Amino acid sequence: MMFKGTTHYHINSCEVIEVFYNLRCDLDKLEYAMNINKIVQEVTTENQNCFSILQLYLNTLYTISETDMDLELVLSIFKLRLASILGFRPMIDACVECRK
Repeated sequence: MMFKGTTHYHINSCEVIEVFYNLRCDLDKLEYAMNINKIVQEVTTENQNCFSILQLYLNTLYTISETDMDLELVLSIFKLRLASILGFRPMIDACVECRK
């Protein structure tokens, strides 16, 4: 529940949708989730419209929490997709110099 103050919006109450309980039960999963959280904090700023980054972040946390995928693979995919969202899409289908 949000309400508008004189200069800012304020959150009065909220309801949790997903708590990612499995992250708390596995130290390896928790470590990877914390690394992803640090990366997101470094590339975003307050009051920035970053809905696509939030979607990627939540989907990645859900994948780590609810599946047994290789955590290094999940982290690598997260970094690659985040770089793409931020405008640093790598060229992987051809050579950057000769385009072959």
